[in-house]
Amino acid sequence: MSVPLVSIITVTLNAEHVLEKTIASVFHQTYTSIEYLIIDGGSTDSTLEIIQSYKAKITYWHSKKDRGIYDAMNQGIKLAKGEALLMLNAGDWLEPTAIEKMVNQANGEIKDKIIACHWQVYFDKPIPPIFRQASFDFHKTVGLCHQGVLIGKNLYDLFGLYDDTLQLLGDYDFYVRVWKKKKESFIGVPFYLAHYQYEGLTTRHALKSNHERWKVINRYFTWYEAIPIRVVTLSAIIIRSWRFCISPFAQFQIFKLFRR
Repeated sequence: MSVPLVSIITVTLNAEHVLEKTIASVFHQTYTSIEYLIIDGGSTDSTLEIIQSYKAKITYWHSKKDRGIYDAMNQGIKLAKGEALLMLNAGDWLEPTAIEKMVNQANGEIKDKIIACHWQVYFDKPIPPIFRQASFDFHKTVGLCHQGVLIGKNLYDLFGLYDDTLQLLGDYDFYVRVWKKKKESFIGVPFYLAHYQYEGLTTRHALKSNHERWKVINRYFTWYEAIPIRVVTLSAIIIRSWRFCISPFAQFQIFKLFRR
């Protein structure tokens, strides 16, 4: 009995210091039916040399300028042949059993599902990791980490690709778009299977990320539908606007509070 093909897509740009960890986690998956695509935005460091050293195992890759992370993801989606896709950014990585457990949780029926696991936020600095649990209450929280979300290809066909006018919250926008119309598509996997690098793009532009979240909330929810996430988002905007007046330790404690 054949198992469904899963596409893992890594979007990258000048990621020479973190890319190999990501690539290795893909090749160490216990699931046997995976294609791997790398969409590079025109790196000028040694990223391309790293990619070429693994090219025998990579299904497809290219390197060319794009309009941002979600434009690059959309390119990967259009090229992917899997029944479901997972976006694994450079610097992030999966547990070896991640894809296998996600597919099994849906009994192999993955074309029309969003299958999300728990994840761990890890740091380059000697700071303890933070453990986050997947939640589908998008009117209360962002809820998911796209590095740990397997998305059925049919849902992209039905609901469209990522909004590439958003630079940081296109994945949240997509989840809410689906959730508002087809909540039954979401399946949780009660394991910590994905690892997200805190020092990534969203964290480096945290204030902009929260402004985009506010924009997405207004796009899909009435004021009363999303009071919890409005309060958290507005508080985060205020706090991050004053971040230079707050000690690094205090910023870390606030980060933990608003990520619960």
